[in-house]
Amino acid sequence: MKVVIISGGSGNTALVNSLIDLGHQVNVIVNAYDDGKSTGICRKITNTLGVSDIRKNHEKIYKFTHTNPDENVTRFYKARLNLTVGNEANEAAEFLDECNLSELKKFVYNFYTREVSKNYTYNDFSIANIVYAEMFNEIGYAATNDYFCHKFNLPEDCVLLNSYDNTILSAVTSNSVILPDEGSIVDFKCDTDVIKKVNYSNANKTLSNRALAYLYAADVVIISTGTFWSSLYPTLEYADFYKLINNINSKKYWFINSAKDGDSYTVTSNEFINIVDKLGLNLSDFTIVENLDAVDNLCQSNNKFDITYKHLGNINGKNDVTLLKEYLENELR
Repeated sequence: MKVVIISGGSGNTALVNSLIDLGHQVNVIVNAYDDGKSTGICRKITNTLGVSDIRKNHEKIYKFTHTNPDENVTRFYKARLNLTVGNEANEAAEFLDECNLSELKKFVYNFYTREVSKNYTYNDFSIANIVYAEMFNEIGYAATNDYFCHKFNLPEDCVLLNSYDNTILSAVTSNSVILPDEGSIVDFKCDTDVIKKVNYSNANKTLSNRALAYLYAADVVIISTGTFWSSLYPTLEYADFYKLINNINSKKYWFINSAKDGDSYTVTSNEFINIVDKLGLNLSDFTIVENLDAVDNLCQSNNKFDITYKHLGNINGKNDVTLLKEYLENELR
């Protein structure tokens, strides 16, 4: 089956693993509004979208689709280096040589020729982020995705952007606290306040035709577990993406989170459902799956929608792959 997953970079790991193991075509749609840590620095220097969720999904799909992953590819994706001030480009280029990816060095050197690059220190820094961000700027998002899919033998368009708009995300809480960027949204953890709205820096909102083509062709659409206010909700809301989901006839699932997340620390499963219902996504079309192994406030009865309750495990907030795979195998026949 053709399965489209709406997610971020980390919360979908068990889902992607399970679906690939079961032999389904998997295409992950993410937004790229990340702007924390090295991703945020790369955005400022190259004036592009955030790379981290794209990189993370490429990395995991590479791992799950290769029986014997190349250690050089794994290192390229996972390594974080402390680069010496004044010698950053040479050290990053040396790292790419060590990974047998010398053809990517030109993007590192181009990145560091930008005067603004001298305004930052590069500690605990992903070299892959530098390469992706510079490629985004020079050849575009789709061509960068195509390059890595071909280079590392990944399924075509396995990771797709909801939009190519260079959007900065911000949010407002119930107590009128302004969270000015995606990093502050992800780090927001409060017992006495909740996020109530996200905002976008640009007025003209457009969706990626490439992502829409896969959405329209999907047999199954899944909203994954993940960070709600930075990953899931903005993708659904941006340019009314949710309306397009309403208009397709595929099977639809939403897997509710199993553990508290920083951006929605006190939010219950019913409150998540109410937020998305109020947005306008037709949840009557969805199988909403709640994990019986989740924390108590994320597995509740609901008076408006039918909820499917399953034991899906809870390993540090993540579903157990074996249990999730068993459920999906029975559902997607």
